[in-house]
Amino acid sequence: MSQSGQEMLDETIATCKSIADGLLEQNQAWENSIVEIVEKFEEVSETFFFKTMPSVPITRTTMREAALVLELKNASDWDAMDGAVKTLVTSAQNLIEKAGMKGTTLT
Repeated sequence: MSQSGQEMLDETIATCKSIADGLLEQNQAWENSIVEIVEKFEEVSETFFFKTMPSVPITRTTMREAALVLELKNASDWDAMDGAVKTLVTSAQNLIEKAGMKGTTLT
């Protein structure tokens, strides 16, 4: 059985928390972005959007991007990390807007 949008969001939140853990030592801005993503995802978590099929593709994309950022962090690939964090922020922004929080801007 495939994951629901909510299950993928939960996994993405957990991944982002793992990314943020200890990231401050490398880059304050990255950590701030990831922490902000977690906060916004927790706000939209359990909303109706994540119980619908349209939530699945965009949530899956964000989940994959979060997994990539975590891989880069674990590999200490700081050169690739900057672009990956920016991509994750963009995906998170899209996901949050689709979930109904229009006008929320991540930094």
